[in-house]
Amino acid sequence: MRVFRALLWLWMLVFCLWTPQAKAGGFELSGVGTRGLGRGGAFTARVDDPLALAINPSALSEIESQILLNATLVIWDACVTRSGNYAAPGVPPEETYAGGASIFGPSDGPDQPSLWADRPFHTVCNQGFPQIVPQLGLNLRLTRDLGLGAGIIAPNGTGTARFGGDDGTITAEGRKFPTPVRYAMTSQDLLLFFPSVGVGYRPIDWLRVGLTLQWGVAIINYVNYVSSGASASGIPPTPGFEDPSADIRSRLSVVDPFVPAGILSIHLVPIDAMDVVLWGRLSDAVGGFVPAEGTLELTTGAYGTGSETSFVPNTTKIGGTTLHAGQPFLFGLALRLADRTRPRTHQRTLGEALAKRIEDALVEERFDIELDVVYEHLRQVTDFVVTPPPGSQVVLKPGGGAAPLSVPVPTPLPIPHGWSDVLTFRLGGDVNAISGLLALRSGVSFELPLDTSFRHYLQNDFIGGWRLGLHTGATLRLERFDVSIAYAFFLAETINVEPRDARFRRINALDQKGVCMDGTTYDPNRPVTSRGCYPAGYGEVVNAGRYEQNFHLVSLGVTYHF
Repeated sequence: MRVFRALLWLWMLVFCLWTPQAKAGGFELSGVGTRGLGRGGAFTARVDDPLALAINPSALSEIESQILLNATLVIWDACVTRSGNYAAPGVPPEETYAGGASIFGPSDGPDQPSLWADRPFHTVCNQGFPQIVPQLGLNLRLTRDLGLGAGIIAPNGTGTARFGGDDGTITAEGRKFPTPVRYAMTSQDLLLFFPSVGVGYRPIDWLRVGLTLQWGVAIINYVNYVSSGASASGIPPTPGFEDPSADIRSRLSVVDPFVPAGILSIHLVPIDAMDVVLWGRLSDAVGGFVPAEGTLELTTGAYGTGSETSFVPNTTKIGGTTLHAGQPFLFGLALRLADRTRPRTHQRTLGEALAKRIEDALVEERFDIELDVVYEHLRQVTDFVVTPPPGSQVVLKPGGGAAPLSVPVPTPLPIPHGWSDVLTFRLGGDVNAISGLLALRSGVSFELPLDTSFRHYLQNDFIGGWRLGLHTGATLRLERFDVSIAYAFFLAETINVEPRDARFRRINALDQKGVCMDGTTYDPNRPVTSRGCYPAGYGEVVNAGRYEQNFHLVSLGVTYHF
């Protein structure tokens, strides 16, 4: 017992140290936990560790008391190549930046923007650090038919990203350029984790039911650029162009301390070798039941030089800013077949039950195979809505002592996403190479959007499309410890968003592109993604281009049986 307590405190300390780097965004990749990852995510009916909390709480009714710690390293390789070039369409490069100077070249200085304004947009790739995603769980077998579980679950996602430097630039051809994706996202740090409690109960031999309640916590830091539409020189920027001299760096920092979610599962055992599981997960939105509130930090003249034709960098913090972002619902079906060497727990004789009272697939099966089908209702993820307080303004300070300019901040600011529903297939299984000692596993997963409408608003904070996952892993038992490893590679679709299909517009405080004809007031019940038009304060479309990505996941897990 002393050893158990020591391990518990050690693992809690490790989890607390890792938690600030447990990021998630969009929806998660197939395979929660090390063993689930090694099976292609086909672990719903097979799960016999505390991660039943996250995928099948009904399994808590019959699994042995355990404590578990998993850590998964997620590497996201993603690149974006925007269509077009740095010069305004139909405008000579030397006239493109007539509105003012920036760090990329003054409008009338020796480092002429015309030297680079006609260059095609450069490819920019994610330079964010790989992230560690932990899961910690504990389950207790209270009676023959009742079990409880608790833990902290962080989904395998891609919440950390850097597309360009911290100053919103990239370096190419021996000089700096404004990062081409700055009007969508330059950096993000998203932390989403779920303290969870669950219960599983077996009312009759062939039926198990379970429920998990989750208390989600979301911490969001997001940076992109918007345009003031103003000019320090008094000459308006070229219409429809992304003049960096007018750019404002926007940093959103919000916290939602309570994002409730629930998981319900029903586990059937029609015959001894078969498991059938039906399950669903419902989640509140970030900023739903409890507001996600924080600050919007706006830096005007972000690329300024302080000259007479440039803005001087000036930062304004707007408190009381909120974010509302929908979260997906999930529904799944799992079918599992196993080649068993012993009957299940409830079918054993008294002598067998006294000798071995728990389900232990590493001992009681030769192999198994499982197919999971998951429907992810992502279509309800429409607009992420940022709402500064009404009447918010930022101040632009021209160089040379000219009078400051006040620019209103449009509110609310919908950031359309328009994700498509996804159908995911997960197939995998275990082979017990050495009974009671060594299990080998592998699997494959395939995620398929049910339509292509997500391409209209595609941006680099989350890149949709189909994904094919190849998975492998193993578990080695050392007395009371199970040590597991897994690796998965996700090959993803390369998506080309043609200019005619692109609809994501940059925020421009003084522009009126794509505005709804029936008024400019934003109605959250009629999001941009359904109306096809924006409130006031938006400029040109900026998301046409090529989007490429793949993923590498490496996971290590330890389970202690007690």
